[in-house]
Amino acid sequence: MVLLPDGRMRIAYVHDSPLHEPFQTKWNDLGFLASLGFTDVVISDQMSGCLGLTLPSAPTDALSSLQTRVAEAGEHGLDAWLMDDLFTLSSELLDSATACPARDELWQASEQAIRSVLSEMADVTGIVVRIGEVFDTERAWEKRANLLHCECIDCAGISQVERRQMVVQMLEKVVCKEMGKRCIFRVWDLGEDGMHADIDMQREVLSVWQGDERFIVSVKHTLTDYWRHQPWNPSISLEGPARIIEFQCEREYEFIGMVPNWQGDEWALGPVECGERGVTGLANVRPKNWAGVFVLPTGGGWAARAASDELWAEMNVACVLELCTDPERDPSDILTQWIESMEFPSRIRGRLHSLLRKSPELILSLRYSDVWRQVADQRWMPAENWFRDDTFVPGACASIANEVTSSGQARALQQERMQCCEVVAEQQTEAWSLFVDDAEGAMHPKAEFIVNSYSFAAKFGEWTATLWDALLEAAEDAEDEGKQLSRDQAAEIIAARLASNPIPPLRMLE
Repeated sequence: MVLLPDGRMRIAYVHDSPLHEPFQTKWNDLGFLASLGFTDVVISDQMSGCLGLTLPSAPTDALSSLQTRVAEAGEHGLDAWLMDDLFTLSSELLDSATACPARDELWQASEQAIRSVLSEMADVTGIVVRIGEVFDTERAWEKRANLLHCECIDCAGISQVERRQMVVQMLEKVVCKEMGKRCIFRVWDLGEDGMHADIDMQREVLSVWQGDERFIVSVKHTLTDYWRHQPWNPSISLEGPARIIEFQCEREYEFIGMVPNWQGDEWALGPVECGERGVTGLANVRPKNWAGVFVLPTGGGWAARAASDELWAEMNVACVLELCTDPERDPSDILTQWIESMEFPSRIRGRLHSLLRKSPELILSLRYSDVWRQVADQRWMPAENWFRDDTFVPGACASIANEVTSSGQARALQQERMQCCEVVAEQQTEAWSLFVDDAEGAMHPKAEFIVNSYSFAAKFGEWTATLWDALLEAAEDAEDEGKQLSRDQAAEIIAARLASNPIPPLRMLE
């Protein structure tokens, strides 16, 4: 096991999209990860999985690629982890309609699957398990189902807390005590009513933990998902098992690396838009027993990779690794250090630093709407997912247009989008002055990507300002007729705009 002086793990995890082939990315390069200071790597995620690979009907060589990857990780000084969802069991045993937590045979089969895969993969450090959502598998011999979703008569008396407690008890018993491995329980679940966002539920669920120090809890740094307008997760400082904090360096809801998105100030000092700057963040609120960080350099969401470079991921990876070592370090200094490490010309470094520190304003302006948040007054999905990854969502666009119109705030939303264009244009001009007008900046190998990033942001701002004009006009026309803008009507508007004025790689959810 790799141990740094602070004893904290730096785990790297590339979260492939369930709808696309695995990412071709340098974040899968084990030597590169080790050179940056990562100590651990997840070698199977919930798409590739591991629990089904030792089932009787699995191919005899199903584990071979993972075994090879574990050995390669060890050669680079990295500890290796497996990951999968509960329940992941044989197709014959597990049917989604009967994936009931009251069925003892499912728990017994899950225990056996864990024992089998850890016995075959003796060199792994441990296993990461999650239960909050389940991805389908293409393997004919296995199925996955969410034990939280069954509502049949047999499990009617098993509460949501008790279901999660059953998972904690099983994992601590089998993974930690029987197999002698570490176990990371990712408590992520969808919505605001699960244990990830509900600190009281989480405390009650973890009350059954028996004290094995190899059992670790992992939570996202945000209260719910990786959105802005999310407070620092208050469960981070809970008593109980050691905790890992999860950070996503190319946020899936915020242009997945196509637009600069410096997150250092938020991570270190708390989200300013939630009134927490200087109150939360790693500098102010950390786990009492901090096991480390779980870092997604790239991945998450449902899109293929679209960014032509991984520069913005590198910027945030450098930051989170530095904050893991010294959580009270000034994030501004970390950004300065990264800019120097990238060998940007000396005379533009100060201006580049200033520009990148303003990128959170860019993201808040492009992706979120204060008008909508005031109308909707919701914490889960604060932008209603009108745009995610690389995709416009017509149903969400229709909902926003209808509610904003009915509340009399249509003009305010249009004005907000105009202001967004001004913010983006200003930053685009600054980027141009650094990497086009300045000869030294223009020669830097990342100059073209940086300029293109800001150009894309500017086009997105202008493009969506026009889109929202059309959506709001259609919603007002519908309201005049005593109706509402439908999802299909919104889809027609978005599709027509994409056809007449494409904005690659963006598309519409069909």
